[in-house]
Parts: sequence; C-alpha cells; structure tokens
Amino acid sequence: MMDKKEELKNNIMLKMRYHLDSQELDLLGVVLTDELTKVEVDTPETELATVDNTNEYIMDLFMLKKAPKLSDMTVRQYTDAVRRLTDYCQKPLTRITSMDVECWLNSIKSCNSNTSLNNQRRHLSAFFTWLRKSKIVSENPVESIEPYPEQEKPVDHMEAQEYEELKSGCTCKRDRAMMELLRSTAIRVGEAEQLNVNNIDWRTGSVLVYGQKTRTYRTVYLDDIALKYLGEYIQERRCSINSRDPLFVAERAVKGEHKRLSRSGIRSAVRTIAQRAEVERRVYPHLFRKTTATNICKRGGTIWDAGHYLGHKDRSTAGQHYVAEDQECMRSIFRLRVATM
Repeated sequence: MMDKKEELKNNIMLKMRYHLDSQELDLLGVVLTDELTKVEVDTPETELATVDNTNEYIMDLFMLKKAPKLSDMTVRQYTDAVRRLTDYCQKPLTRITSMDVECWLNSIKSCNSNTSLNNQRRHLSAFFTWLRKSKIVSENPVESIEPYPEQEKPVDHMEAQEYEELKSGCTCKRDRAMMELLRSTAIRVGEAEQLNVNNIDWRTGSVLVYGQKTRTYRTVYLDDIALKYLGEYIQERRCSINSRDPLFVAERAVKGEHKRLSRSGIRSAVRTIAQRAEVERRVYPHLFRKTTATNICKRGGTIWDAGHYLGHKDRSTAGQHYVAEDQECMRSIFRLRVATM
C-alpha cells in the first residue's frame, strides 16, 4: 500500500494544483520527493474514510498524476467506466473485488455487445493497474476476469475499384487533396486535423506528424499523385509552401476567415465525397488507413511493415529503438508498398 511519505506528497500536490501550472507542479513533485527521502513521516490514526471521500481523492489524484499523460478521449473513457462501476457497487475503489467488477459487467451485458464489454473491462483494468503501480491497491481486480469472446471480422478496406469510384465525388481541389493525403500517408484523422502547410517537405514529399496516441513524431510520405493534388489545392488558396496556415480549411469563411477543418469536418467531407460518388458502402477517414495497411501486405510487405508505417507503438524491447536506420526503413516501406506506381 502507499506509504505515508507518498501520501503526504500527493496531498500537498492536490492542494497546490489550482495555484500552479503543470510544469510548476512537476517541479514541486521533484522537490518533495527529494526532501521527503531525508525525513521520517508518522501520522496518527484518523477516522475511517467514506466511500465518497476515498473515491473522490483517488479520482483527483488520477487527474493530477496520470491524466496529463493520456489523451482527453482516453481520460473520459477511463473515468466514465470507473464512475459507472462505483455507482453500481457503492464501495470505495480500494475495496472493489473481482466479483464486484464481474457483477457490474453482467448487469450491463444485455444492452452491450461483447466488444463494448471488453472495452469497459480494458478501461477498468488500465485504471486499476495505475492504482496498483501507485500502491493505492495491492492487486488489479480486473486481471482475473476473462475477456468476452468476440467474432473476428474481416478488416474493412477499399478495393482499387472502390477507390477509383470515390474520385468522382470530388467536386473541389480540397476533396481530392484530402483523399490522396489520407491514402498515401495513412495518418489518423486527428493527425490530419493538426497538419499545417509547412509540415510538408514539398521537395521530398515527407510529412512530419505528431501521434497523440503514441505521443511521438513520425515521418510519412506523399507520392507524386498526392503531391500533385495537394500542390494544386495550396496554389488555389494562394498559400506559401512555408506558411503555417492549416493544411485543410473549411470551404465556407466565417468573418472572412477559413477556419481549420476539425476532425468532424474531415469526417463530414469524406462522407460527402462518398455520397456524391454514390458509393453505397460506409466511407470514413480511418478506412483509408486500413486500406493502406492492407495494400502494404498485398504488395508483399509484412504486418510489421504495415504497423511501422502506420505508427503503431511497438512495445517489445527489441522494437523500442530505431535510430539512423528508421527513416530509411520508412522510405523503403513507402516506395515499395505504398506509393502509386
């Protein structure tokens, strides 16, 4: 369990979180750790904690220490799952058992698919793993619960003919530029949203993107076709290639300014392209990512090649470090498995 020094440090940081910014809080944490190692801390017994104050304390601690390292969506998923569990159990998180978790999952089974149940299980497991590592609990009660069986579905992707059909739905230069960028780079919709014009090296076709999931930068590439249509789109907007303007903007101006196209805007644009092309299947930005990954394997690449190009985080010890060879490896995968011949 958490020792008194760690508890004291956490209490001080929680009380100071409204008075300091994140960098100052980090510095405070370092100073407290350094100073507390030099002293002994002993506190008298206090009253038993109630369900509310125990759980609220833990959630505040989570938001202070763990949440800043996660994406906003991940934080929402974790906290939603935890609050639903505690609402059901009416117990402190420190006393929740495997049976409690299993009972709660069974209670929502009738209105959730096995995929959704596994997502809830995974979110809870990640949260309790953090609690265990923080020495707030001694074990993760979710670990002993087996995942629910899921039916394996074929990977959703577009065939070459479907991609060709989509092109007929592009009624402006932005549409085609967006399609070709998603195809060639296989980036996530959130990564596309954040791109600026100057993130593209127009000479080499390389694009530096920041992955919020992995919290790392990686380089992907544009082939000649993608460069052509993106270049025409930027030229139409009369942007300099060194401009820090957003790469994709809304077609309609607000107060004379074309705002950066949001994730929902990119999704909407892709749906509209499919509707105009009268493509019956569901088309969405992530479909381009899956299609590029599938094409890498169809062209002789390995699953590792596909995952490496897509920026999946390799958690194995051997795959954690790619130094000088990394970019040449990425270029090779792109030239052989992604670029349009």
